[in-house]
Amino acid sequence: MAYVWEPRWEPYIVEVDGIKIRTCRDKTTGMIACPICIHAASKCLDLSKEPHNYNYENSFFFSPVDLIIHIREYHFRGKNAKILREKLAETARKKR
Repeated sequence: MAYVWEPRWEPYIVEVDGIKIRTCRDKTTGMIACPICIHAASKCLDLSKEPHNYNYENSFFFSPVDLIIHIREYHFRGKNAKILREKLAETARKKR
């Protein structure tokens, strides 16, 4: 019995009810990672370098629907809601 899990991440696009999220999925187990909790941009999407002061959390899901629920309930209504709203507003301002 293994006590350590070493994920082998691959890029993965989750699409549920018109919502598309780029994240990571483990090749072996098929578990889908929360892109915010594990900083998917640096783990498997190769979009940025791994930040030194990022607070990583382990949040993995078997279904895309569970991932969407987690993001909605934890990140948009939870402790990170203010930070995410500010980042979304900043991104929207840059696109104008």
